[in-house]
Amino acid sequence: MRTFSMLTILLLISCSLLAQTTTNRFSGSVADSLSKQPLPNATVKIKNSLDTTITAITTTDTKGFFVFKAVKAGNYNMVINYVGYKPLVLKNIPVDESAKPLSIQLGLEAKGLNAVTVTAAAKPFITVTADKVTLNVASSPVAAGGNAYDVLLRAPGLIEQSGALSLNGKSVNVLVNGRQSNLTGEDLKTMLTNMPANGIEKVELLSNPSSKYDAQGGSVINIILAKNKNFGTNGSVTAGIGTGRFVKYNTGLTLNYRNKNINVYGGYDFMHNRQYYQSNSFRALNGNTSIVENEYEVRKRDNNSAKIGFDYDINKRSSLGVLVRGFNNVRYRDVTHNTLLDVANAAKDSTSQILTTGKATFFNPSVNVYYKTTLDSAGKKELTINADYFNYKKEWNDDFVTRYYDEKSAEYGLPYLLRDNSPANNTVKSFTADFVATTKFAKWEMGLKTAFTTTDNNILWESMENGNWKNDLNKSNHFIYKENVNAGYINFSKTIKKYSLQLGLRAEQTNTEGNAVTSNVVNKNDYLNVFPNIAVSYNQSATQQFGISYRKSIQRFGFDIVNPFVIYQSQYSYAQGNPNIQPMLMHSVELSHSYKYQIFSKVSYTRMDNSLAPVFKRSLTDSAVISTYDNLGSANVYQANATIVKNFFKGKFGTVNTIGAFYATYNASSYTNQVNAKVTGYISSNNTIGLPGKIKAEIMLFYYSPIATGVFQQKSLFQMNAGFSRPVLNNNATLALNVTDVFNTLESRYDVLYQGGTMNSVNKTETRFVNLVFTYRFGNTKVKASKVRKTGIEDEKGRMNAN
Repeated sequence: MRTFSMLTILLLISCSLLAQTTTNRFSGSVADSLSKQPLPNATVKIKNSLDTTITAITTTDTKGFFVFKAVKAGNYNMVINYVGYKPLVLKNIPVDESAKPLSIQLGLEAKGLNAVTVTAAAKPFITVTADKVTLNVASSPVAAGGNAYDVLLRAPGLIEQSGALSLNGKSVNVLVNGRQSNLTGEDLKTMLTNMPANGIEKVELLSNPSSKYDAQGGSVINIILAKNKNFGTNGSVTAGIGTGRFVKYNTGLTLNYRNKNINVYGGYDFMHNRQYYQSNSFRALNGNTSIVENEYEVRKRDNNSAKIGFDYDINKRSSLGVLVRGFNNVRYRDVTHNTLLDVANAAKDSTSQILTTGKATFFNPSVNVYYKTTLDSAGKKELTINADYFNYKKEWNDDFVTRYYDEKSAEYGLPYLLRDNSPANNTVKSFTADFVATTKFAKWEMGLKTAFTTTDNNILWESMENGNWKNDLNKSNHFIYKENVNAGYINFSKTIKKYSLQLGLRAEQTNTEGNAVTSNVVNKNDYLNVFPNIAVSYNQSATQQFGISYRKSIQRFGFDIVNPFVIYQSQYSYAQGNPNIQPMLMHSVELSHSYKYQIFSKVSYTRMDNSLAPVFKRSLTDSAVISTYDNLGSANVYQANATIVKNFFKGKFGTVNTIGAFYATYNASSYTNQVNAKVTGYISSNNTIGLPGKIKAEIMLFYYSPIATGVFQQKSLFQMNAGFSRPVLNNNATLALNVTDVFNTLESRYDVLYQGGTMNSVNKTETRFVNLVFTYRFGNTKVKASKVRKTGIEDEKGRMNAN
């Protein structure tokens, strides 16, 4: 609390001092007119319009921004120069206390056009800059009719391994509109699978973000939701149908009304989906015993989501708003699981079949209230405050029927009946304050966050005995987890000639309490971590830039990982949480290079302490294998990649190709098999083609060589997707057709080494679909966007498997 109080005082003092700086400033930004990429180190001069004497000269920073300080009121002429671009002259620009920042775009000189253009006329699915990779979901025919999880897996270097996403071998943290969403394993996959791709504008992948982001995760994925951009009344209607083994469909409606001061908006989406999941495994327990398991599951999902909100501009500097969101999702599952236990020299084999039916419902209302104000007339000091309340309720029920058969497939004994009922009631309360200011010396960003989270999960397992349901004490568990995180950060950035410097420091103080009510065991923990980051870039010229950065971060567990409840799969396989797990600390160093905004290369090293990883253990009472999590000492990740962006035929054909490799190894004394590792290479190619008749075609593919990290040895991966889109109805609508996983090749094939045995598995999720999606836009199409809502609880929501 002392640390939190000191950070609060620091923020208040800084706001007071910065509010006293000179107000007569003149600022703006410079960007490429075609690609809209910022132009660093552009020269900007202002001259007195009466005597044409040069008043001041400056250069733009790495993000293309410039500022003139303490400029006297009057009219000025401006001259902007940048290598390879046509000089631009602006005349009689009024400068006073109410002067607004300028947005300036420079056109390329004819002779340099082919050398510098980085985007095609039709925006490609993947674009690359020195600091991030962007997936332009809204413009992708292949993404239409899909979900957020499918979209993410098409990013270069991003894969799913052992139930978790990793980017170039590092853990990831998912954000929604810039706010944290700390997700792990199935929690992450469930949330993203229920998010329609048509509601996403773009996805940004940042490998080494600054201290203004929560310290969670080795890298950051920021999902930016689509928003309306018009005054008046407008909206859109979307309808889609797809088929694989089963038919799926989705529909949605968005409405927006905005006048001078008020913006009211809302929307509703519905998605129905049936999808199969198939897995086969062979497990060798010792020299004479093996288990063969085959499982086929069909999941049906009906996802309903809605939102309604308003923004109100109090005056030219201040605004406030309220957003209410919620979802009501229902998921059904039907599973057939066959198991064969083979014991050498035994009289007969033991065969069993488990039939599982289940239903889960999720209900989540949430409320966000925000206030945003500009503290000076130049627009260089901004304060944003968010208050959030979030409630998440879950009902989860499964029924298991296990039957046993002899070597002649004749059933013997009575069926074993098992069922579980797993309600959950979770809440999050959060408050954040963020302040941004540009002073004479540098740009400052600082903020505070406090969040209180309570998760209450009551897992009740019952088995049938003598015709009556009885509590199974070995599996039942009531677990309450409480967490309070207090954080503060300060970030400093400055440009000196061709160099740009960014320094950041973030402090997070965490208090946790895990209460296993059933066993009357309480685990408490509290810790304070400080997370520095530094980034230096050198802009040698308009065509070549270099960068180096360092970041310390943390990987906290998901709320499911700390809960010691049992997830039953069969009598030989189940998963269990670990309440004693400790957070993982990471140190990452990255070198980057950009050439002509067409070739981007990157090399990085990450050191992980208290490394968090999935492990497998043998049960002490039977032949079951327990999958859980543990801290494995330390780990090292090395990675390198290069991306080439190129356009041909006057922008009608654009291609983005990435080639890379990573190597991840654990240093684990207690798990000897965890040291297994090998270099993994990958190739990703995305191609956009402009065809006659306004048709846009897109073809994308990726390949990964075999992967070996820890207990897992995964075989190679390959997928190809293709799609077409065309504007119709006088460009008021779009029709898209796509095929995902054209050759149906994407499946997870891996071997697991664990204490006392090995396992060979093949998991196949349905990935080949044909989708047809129609989107119609109506109303005024020339308006200002509704404000992007950035709540303060995305981190906690994600960790409890909430949307």
